Amino acid sequence: MIRFTVIFLLTFVAMELFSYLVHRFVYHGWAWFIHKSHHQPRKGMFEWNDIFPAIFASVTAPFVMYAVGFSGSTELSAISLGITAYGLIYFVVHDLYVHRRMKRFRFRIPFLRTLKQAHAVHHRFGGEPYGLLFFADPRKMATEKVDEADPV
Repeated sequence: MIRFTVIFLLTFVAMELFSYLVHRFVYHGWAWFIHKSHHQPRKGMFEWNDIFPAIFASVTAPFVMYAVGFSGSTELSAISLGITAYGLIYFVVHDLYVHRRMKRFRFRIPFLRTLKQAHAVHHRFGGEPYGLLFFADPRKMATEKVDEADPV
C-alpha cells in the first residue's frame, strides 16, 4: 500500500510537470492556433482548446482500463490512477472553478483563490504560470493587481 501511494503521488506531481511543459512549449508554441481560443472570451459551452483534454483522455482511458482491469500490476494501476486524479483535479479546478464553466461552482479556500489570481495573470500577460498547482505568488508575477472577480 505504501508503494502504491508513493507511485501514485509521484505520478500526480509528474503530471504537473508534464502539464507545465505541454502548456509552455506546445500550447504556447506550435499549437497556439488551437490554444488561443482559451485566451479569448468563450462563445458557448466549448472552445477549440477543448480538443486537448479529449485527446489526452482518449490516450489515457485505454491505459487506465488495461492497468486497473487486466495488468494485475500495482505499479501500473498507481500510475494510471495518478494520471486520472490529476486530470480530474485539473478539470474541476481549472475549468469549473477558475474559468467558471459551472457558474455556481465556488471554493472559499485561500490556496484556490490565489491559484485563480495566478491563472488570471497568465491570461493577461501570456507568460508564467504555465502550470496549474505550483506557481509563484501572483502579486510578484505582475505589477498590475489581479482582482478575483475579473473574468479569465
